[in-house]
Amino acid sequence: MPLKKFFKKSGNKDKHQSKKEKKKKKEVPGEPGFTAPFGYLEDDGYLITGKKSMISIFDTLFQYGTNNPADIGWTNIVLPKANLKDVDIHLVQRQRGMSKDEEEKVFSKYFADNADVLQKDDTKDARSKNKNNDRLRDIRVSSSLAGQEETIVDTDMLLILKGKDADSIEQGLADIKESYKDRAVKGIMFFRKTGEQLSTLKNIFDKPKTNPWHNSDMISVSASRLFLPSSGFSDNDGEDVGIDINSIIPNQHARLNLSDVKNAVIYSGGSTVNATFADDFYSKPVSVANGGSVMATVLLGKAFWLGDRKKGIPGKRTHHIILNDFNYRLDDSLYFDMSKEAINPLEVQGTPETVHRDFLANLDKVVNIMMLLLKTKDVHEIDQYEVNLHDLLYSWYVEGANGNGIYTKNPTENPALAQRVLASEYHDKYPTLRSFLPVLQNNVIAKSLDGDRPKELAETLYKRMNNLFTEYQDIFDRPTTLPDVYKANERNIYYDIAKVTSDEKVKGAMLLNVLAYVVNRALDGEVIIIHGLDSVQITPSMLDDYKKIMDRKNIGKVIVFEDAENEEINPDTFSKFIGGIKEQDFVCIGSLTDKDVERIKWFDNLPITARRQLLETTTSDGIYYMRRNRDRLSSVIRTNVRL
Repeated sequence: MPLKKFFKKSGNKDKHQSKKEKKKKKEVPGEPGFTAPFGYLEDDGYLITGKKSMISIFDTLFQYGTNNPADIGWTNIVLPKANLKDVDIHLVQRQRGMSKDEEEKVFSKYFADNADVLQKDDTKDARSKNKNNDRLRDIRVSSSLAGQEETIVDTDMLLILKGKDADSIEQGLADIKESYKDRAVKGIMFFRKTGEQLSTLKNIFDKPKTNPWHNSDMISVSASRLFLPSSGFSDNDGEDVGIDINSIIPNQHARLNLSDVKNAVIYSGGSTVNATFADDFYSKPVSVANGGSVMATVLLGKAFWLGDRKKGIPGKRTHHIILNDFNYRLDDSLYFDMSKEAINPLEVQGTPETVHRDFLANLDKVVNIMMLLLKTKDVHEIDQYEVNLHDLLYSWYVEGANGNGIYTKNPTENPALAQRVLASEYHDKYPTLRSFLPVLQNNVIAKSLDGDRPKELAETLYKRMNNLFTEYQDIFDRPTTLPDVYKANERNIYYDIAKVTSDEKVKGAMLLNVLAYVVNRALDGEVIIIHGLDSVQITPSMLDDYKKIMDRKNIGKVIVFEDAENEEINPDTFSKFIGGIKEQDFVCIGSLTDKDVERIKWFDNLPITARRQLLETTTSDGIYYMRRNRDRLSSVIRTNVRL
């Protein structure tokens, strides 16, 4: 509510006014809030502003020693978090530079005299001694800042409560204090401006009070007292990612601690990130490609790995699935070049309790892998292949795998037989995809009875799979080579698919295989980061089963999109897997194009100002919009991260 609504014309009326003058005056509407027939009626600690309308003004002071030291913007603690009933709250903060004469007196005399007194104080009381030490430290800091040509700023703060009567105002004040108590906020004191209500309101835009009870600080310190001094982040133990370009404080660094994030989306739009490298202390920032993966590593990978001891958040293992050319790795890592490793697609990753669900998910995965490798574009043929492969593969698992089958049609009645399909440490005993080829070959004979076209499709399926299993034998036709157990210090597990091939469909097949393995290997609370989801060709439905498993096991996911104007794979087309923008714990978005905004409706929920700024940037500017959901903080940041 604008402050001007508090100002109403005083109730004093000229008794000698004529009726004509009174009528004329009454008809002048004036500006809303500045003219009113009732006027103000002062009653010691209240101002009556109308029928069922009353305000009361309080001086707001901070007890010395509380909130020292404190983060920038710490005065936001004054804002009550509780919903206040029947009362409106207004906080007025005033700042003004100290006069030159008074400032000179403080610099030349006050600092030295007070420091001398505090140093000579030989009090035995521990609390008094600690406070004196704090005061001495503050004087020294102020002296140092004075030497840097900083000036002194006087600050005060007023609380204005508006209610229907005195009882509602007093209850509102009690609710505010209770809100502070619930949040363990200390040191805030309210003093009613008794007998000064009207004069305080009239002079509300005047200079602040200047006396020993109010604050006088060096300008850089007083800036930290401002309400909402920055639209960005200033987390304790946060990662410094660059400069908040929307901050009212010049060169305000953005520091984020995202250790409590579970789900996030990063869309770089092809933007680079400005970065320096830890092994070269004097290096200048350079533009680093795959900006989305850089941000995912610096902001989230590090946070997940290290945790936050102060908040009681332990470090957690993070699984990185690399689909782009991002080569940077965090410490305590285990790296797998998937061109040299293998995960047997036929192995069913899962648990005895969920074996049937896991079997069906793996069945769909293997069919999807073979369909991607087949690379057919004919919709009718795709449907035929999928149905045929699904039926053949199911029958093979039940009747043909390892001679007599390794699954059952009745998993509930035969749980022991059903559980044979689950992966174990005996990977070399599990059949591989090549052992499924005879089934495809026999299918050619069976389909020949249905006519030339079915036979032709069956032959194409067999030949294509035979060639692919030979071409990618090390990937799809070997027992699983990855370890069954990760060591405690192996906190960042990298599965590098990018080195396998540049073929987006083959990489897509690899992603499905690796993701199926990872979601079942990951423990409760661990996180999966997919670097460059838009560098493969898959359909959203292929990820449905993995999302269900991740939700069931409380596994976090961070999805990185790197390409601009990708119509097939972007946050919009894959929203079923990643969720909407408002569902994310954290969002990071780089440069946008008009086509991005037009085609990707996911960006409709971006703040208009942030969207405009991202449209105006280029991919080489290294500028990103970031938003954290838990405290609704957001900012546009010119990056300068440290790798």
